[in-house]
Amino acid sequence: MKLVTLDYENKEVHEPIKYFLDPNFVYIPLPDKKEKLKKEKEIKKENLFYDGIYAPISGELVGLEKCITPKGVGINCLVLANDFQEKVSKTIATRKKINSLSKEEVLDSVFSIALKRKMKYQNVTTILVSGIDDEPYFVNESFVQRENTKAILETLDALLHIYPNSKAIIAVKNTDISTIMAYNSILGTYKNIFLKMIPNLYLIGKEEFLTKYTHIRKNYLYLTANEVYNLYTNIKKRKPVTEKYVTISGNAVSNPFVIRTKYGVKVKEILDRFYKEDLAKCTLFINGVMHGKVMDLEKTIVTFDFEGIAIMKENKQKIKDCIKCGKCISICPINSNPLLSYKRSKKVRCIDCGLCSYICPSYIPLQKYLSGDKNESIT
Repeated sequence: MKLVTLDYENKEVHEPIKYFLDPNFVYIPLPDKKEKLKKEKEIKKENLFYDGIYAPISGELVGLEKCITPKGVGINCLVLANDFQEKVSKTIATRKKINSLSKEEVLDSVFSIALKRKMKYQNVTTILVSGIDDEPYFVNESFVQRENTKAILETLDALLHIYPNSKAIIAVKNTDISTIMAYNSILGTYKNIFLKMIPNLYLIGKEEFLTKYTHIRKNYLYLTANEVYNLYTNIKKRKPVTEKYVTISGNAVSNPFVIRTKYGVKVKEILDRFYKEDLAKCTLFINGVMHGKVMDLEKTIVTFDFEGIAIMKENKQKIKDCIKCGKCISICPINSNPLLSYKRSKKVRCIDCGLCSYICPSYIPLQKYLSGDKNESIT
């Protein structure tokens, strides 16, 4: 398994968590399939719009607007104006205990279709939790664990009950001291939940690589720490997830921070409220310097796959001609050949990790050619 340590100087996040739970508007993505728009204008918080999409606030539907997802895809959205009352249609009592629920009761409590599909597997012997932030500068997984350590352990304890004779392994980077300390202070009270320290290598938190490193090849359930906490919200609080953690960081940010925000908020509004530093000579990457893209902040919204913004000092390096050094091929963790996309416009397997662009001595943005752009210099 050829994984590498990235040459980025991560900054510690010392700021307390910030909250953006009172946006004036949120934007609800419409599904690809043509479905009937909601007839009612007044919407209550946690109302189901479409499969897996719930209202993060209560308010009034006031129109449609074209927005952009963190992957750069344009999508039509319903515009929901906040009434700032957080009205809900019904209140369900929080469960006092969740470690004695049956599998059917647990699955019936899960709102996420993707999570429910994952958990239906019968022969789980290991629950593997990735508490690792792979993207440089981002600390969402770390923060959700530090802020909600007891909730995560309580949820894992409940999952162990529905998968008899199983164990849970929480993988964290051996450099993430604060998270390790948070777990060690209470982990001893939970049976069959173990903490595993993992080296600080890029991509090691992803399922494909974490399972190889831990030698767990079958009968496992892979979850991120954020997914475990989302399950806590579903199973314990009996509510859909309408908020998430996002990071604002980068080498141009003097004091990086984490925000807990509503789904559907515009990224520009987050920056307008919380970031006061000069952006004139910076490049802003949605979802980070490795996985992310430079996009229109005015239209990009927070969705389930939005992780944050990396604000980087302007890179003045000029793109040069390919010198055929082969570094992009040797660094690829899945043994693809990025040059086939760059030089011949051929489609090759890509996990969008950005390592080929990162390593290129000619500063060629190979990642964009792997994503489908054509090299106009090809004759």
